[in-house]
Amino acid sequence: MTDPVPESVQAAEPAAAGDDVPKKRPRARRTRGIIAWVLVVLASLLIPISVISAWAITTVTNTDQYVATMAPLARNQVIINHLATKATDELFSTHAVQNKVTELLPPKAKPIVQPIVTQVKSYVNGVALKVFESAQFGRLFDALNRRTHQTVVDVLSGKQTKLTKLANNQVVLNLTPQLNQLIDKLNSRGVKLFNPIKPILTNQSGLGFTVVSKSQVSKFSGLFNTLVTLGWAVPVVAVVLGVLGVVVAVQRRKTLLRLAVGIGLFTLLLLGALAWGRTEFLNQASSHRFDVGVAAAVWDTLLRFLKADLRWALLGCVLVALGAWLAGPARYAVWIRTKTAAGGRWVLAQGRAVTSAAGRGVSGSQGAQKTGAWIAEHVKGLRILGVVIAGLFLLLGDNVSGWDLVILVIVLAVYLGLLQVVVYWARRVSGDRAPAAAGAGPTAT
Repeated sequence: MTDPVPESVQAAEPAAAGDDVPKKRPRARRTRGIIAWVLVVLASLLIPISVISAWAITTVTNTDQYVATMAPLARNQVIINHLATKATDELFSTHAVQNKVTELLPPKAKPIVQPIVTQVKSYVNGVALKVFESAQFGRLFDALNRRTHQTVVDVLSGKQTKLTKLANNQVVLNLTPQLNQLIDKLNSRGVKLFNPIKPILTNQSGLGFTVVSKSQVSKFSGLFNTLVTLGWAVPVVAVVLGVLGVVVAVQRRKTLLRLAVGIGLFTLLLLGALAWGRTEFLNQASSHRFDVGVAAAVWDTLLRFLKADLRWALLGCVLVALGAWLAGPARYAVWIRTKTAAGGRWVLAQGRAVTSAAGRGVSGSQGAQKTGAWIAEHVKGLRILGVVIAGLFLLLGDNVSGWDLVILVIVLAVYLGLLQVVVYWARRVSGDRAPAAAGAGPTAT
C-alpha cells in the first residue's frame, strides 16, 4: 500500500505545472518582435529600391515613355545653344568662308578678312539657333530617340550587343540632316558658301549629339541591369514584407513608425547617391571631352521623374511617421493632440458665432480679442508650420540652387517677422492674457 501524498505537495504540483504557461507568452512575443524587426529592416531597404525599379521599368525600358521623358532636351536652351555652336563650328572648320572672302577682296583688304568672317559666323549661328529651335527639329529628335532607345537600354545595362558594338558603346544622335537643312536655309538667304561642304558631311560622321556612353554609366549599370531583370518582383516583395512586418509585430504602431523612419532614411541615402552619381557622370563627360552642360541636362532630364518619386516617397514616410508618433502616448504627442482638438473646437465655435444671429451682434473688438488670444497661444505652432513648409520646399524642389536657398531664407524670415508683429498686436488686443497661455508647454495626461 502506497503512502498518501501530502496535501502541500499536491497543491504545489499544479502551481509548478502552471509556471510554464506565462513563460511561453514572453517567448512568443520576443520571437514575433525579432521577426518583425527583420521584416522591417528588409522592407526599409527594398521599398526605396522598388521606387528605382518601377522607374526603370516604366520610364527607361518603355520606348514611348522614354521618348516623352527625353523630349524636353530638344526644347532645352542649353542643348539648342550647344548644337547651334557645334553646327556653326562644323561649317567653318573647312575655312571655306575665309578662303572665299580672301578671293573676293583685293590684297590690300586682307586685314578685314577676319572681321568679315567673324560677322558671317555670328550670322550663321543666329540662323542655326532658329533651325534647332524649330518644331521640325523637335520631331526629328524624338524620332532619333525612338530609333536608338534599345541601344540606350543596352548601354545602361552594360550589355555587349550588336547594337552597342556598332555604336561604339555610346549613344550618339546623328543630326547631320539638320546641318544640311541649315545649309539649305542659308542658300535661300543668298549665302551659298557652304554648298561644297555637303558632300563632306555625307562621307563623314557630321554633327552628332552624345546622349550617354558606357564609361559614364559603368558604375551604375550592374544595379540597373539587376532591377530590370527582376522586374516587378522587387516592388511586390517589398510591399509584402512591409505589411507582414506590421502584422506580425506585437506593437504595431511602433513598428509602423520604425518602418516609416527606416524607409525615409534609406530614401535620403538614395537621394544622396543620386547627387554623387550626377557628379561622377559629369566628371566622366569632362574626361571624355563631352560638353558638361549638355551632360548635366541629359542627367537631370532622364532622372527627373525618379528624383520626384523618391521625394514623394520621403514625404509619405514623414507623414506616416508623424501620424504614428502623434497617435502614441508620448507627452508632446498628447499635448499636440489636445491643442489641435482645442483649436478645432475654437474654429468651430467661431464659425458658429459668425453664422448665428447672436454672433453677428458681437462687437468687432471682442472678435479681435479672441482671435488675438488664439494667435498668441499658438504662436509656436505657427512658427513650426513655417519652418516645415520651407523644409518641404527644399525636400521636393528639383536641384535647388544657392540663390533659391537665399530667397527661401528671406521669405521665411519675413514670415517669422510678420508673425511676431501679429503676436505683439494679439497680446495687446487680448489684454495681455495670451502671453501666459503662449508660454504654457505640454502637460502630461
